[in-house]
Amino acid sequence: MLVCRKSPVSTTAQQWTNSTQPDTVLAYDADESVWKAADNLLPQRAGAPSLLVGSAYAPLVSLLRATRPDALSEVRRRISALGREELTRRYRSAYAAGKRLVAYLMANEMVERGIPPCFWHEVLGLDDASLSQRADLVLADLAWLRHWHPAHISAIRYKRGRALLAGSESVFIREAEFAFYQGKRPPWKIVGSMSMTERQQWEAAYLRSTPIKRAAEATNAVRPRVQQALHDDLRTARRTTAYGEVEVAATLVRRIALWDCSRIVKDGSPTEIAARYQQMTGMQITRQAVAKQLDKVRAVLRAKGDDFSS
Repeated sequence: MLVCRKSPVSTTAQQWTNSTQPDTVLAYDADESVWKAADNLLPQRAGAPSLLVGSAYAPLVSLLRATRPDALSEVRRRISALGREELTRRYRSAYAAGKRLVAYLMANEMVERGIPPCFWHEVLGLDDASLSQRADLVLADLAWLRHWHPAHISAIRYKRGRALLAGSESVFIREAEFAFYQGKRPPWKIVGSMSMTERQQWEAAYLRSTPIKRAAEATNAVRPRVQQALHDDLRTARRTTAYGEVEVAATLVRRIALWDCSRIVKDGSPTEIAARYQQMTGMQITRQAVAKQLDKVRAVLRAKGDDFSS
């Protein structure tokens, strides 16, 4: 199935890889060879549960069973061809719109590419998150744990928790749904049952203990001040032919990203911060460059009279 969006004033179907706008979703029905307005990005069998936000909660496994395997395979193939930025943007759109199957398939692709769930959302507002969205956040965090921390199975005390890491995809989804328990089990309880480390919790978007959640909230609270301080400092930087406004803007983005990454690395290791930066941006940076840039960031913040440590 090929998916695109159309402008409110145009009926021309755009290709999957073209830029899109947050408006009407079109889906190409290969059986009928036509473009159709669609609520969902995947065809469903008759009587399948609704995928829309606000509809009754349905376990993801039931939605997968209601979708043709060939359609799933085709969408997976097309998702795999998306660039990193486009994939992230489309995931955010699918998550926000309650397009659960597409969001799930895109989440799997991002996990495969080594992008932790903590970097999937610009702002993860949980107050208004639906039950289905919370379930999908749990699934995504556990999928990351399963893929990138397979040795963690030895630290898990419970058989069902170990099955999350060692079982088939269907077993994984079933056990993730059990862990979520239709939203009745809070994130910190799942964190405890899975014996998740601090690093694993920072990589997660939702499954975090209270201390990690509070630390993340503190970072979010001071980020605007940090960004403003760094912006004000760079505004006075000398411009040259090789270092103009574009380069200054790139420096600001890089320094904010490095500051963000430094906040989630407990020991402040430049090597580990560089690894986080690559996960966040897809770009490599040396540990020496990390140390140099963060020294400049800290000097700017000290000059402002606040190290923004809390």
